[in-house]
Amino acid sequence: MVRKVVDFHAHAFHDKIAEKAAKNLENYYKIPLAGNGRFYVVTNSMKEHQIDKLVVHATATKKEQVEVINDYVAGLLTEDIIGFGTLHQDYEDFENELDRMKALGLRGIKFHPIFQGFKIDDEAMLPVYRSIAKRGLPVLMHMGDKNADGATPKRLAKVLDEVSDLIVVAAHLGGVFEWDEAEKHLYGRSNVYLDTSSAMRFMEPSEATERIRAHGTKRVLFGTDYPLSLHQYELEIFDKLELSEEEQEDILWKNAYRLLNL
Repeated sequence: MVRKVVDFHAHAFHDKIAEKAAKNLENYYKIPLAGNGRFYVVTNSMKEHQIDKLVVHATATKKEQVEVINDYVAGLLTEDIIGFGTLHQDYEDFENELDRMKALGLRGIKFHPIFQGFKIDDEAMLPVYRSIAKRGLPVLMHMGDKNADGATPKRLAKVLDEVSDLIVVAAHLGGVFEWDEAEKHLYGRSNVYLDTSSAMRFMEPSEATERIRAHGTKRVLFGTDYPLSLHQYELEIFDKLELSEEEQEDILWKNAYRLLNL
């Protein structure tokens, strides 16, 4: 029997920039990539491993890219491919763009504070977060960074204290290599989900299991972070976790279905 899986965190790059973007990621993170960044690689993996849904993300690093990227991601949507939109901190007409995203069928917003050049808790971002929350859209937030402090769990916690109805998926189990801080500031919050991407590979299965349960298996989502990883590798790691069948199903697909109203 094929199990149901939603990959909640995969990146989509236009073919014109895919390989360059992937190379930039590889150079920044110093991690060998699982693919060349082209979208067909992750969709082929999706088909090979019978992944039920793929949630794709792209990030505007300049305000001029916002509408172009949102149109691009919207063009990828199918019954099995779900898209999150992007905003940029310097993009002024975010209210109308949020409405346009919803009209395009995009189901949430992705931010990467490090690559976009802002801090999660910048005062100027609070009106944006409030507008997102008002529309009931979840945010997938890149968390943690070895080179900068703009995406720390403590900064996200400050935002959540200000905008209590904002739903955030704190990527990478709450922050790459900042898991103790994530547990202190984010774990247990009812409006925070975690995703497993770019996190489980750096832990022993027992530690990953413990951290997932510390937050609660009803609010954890499976993800690959393609092109940094792909389904076979991430599922092999996931299967080593000490989780019950019910907990596995929650993380692999049920929580995603509930969050996205599928």
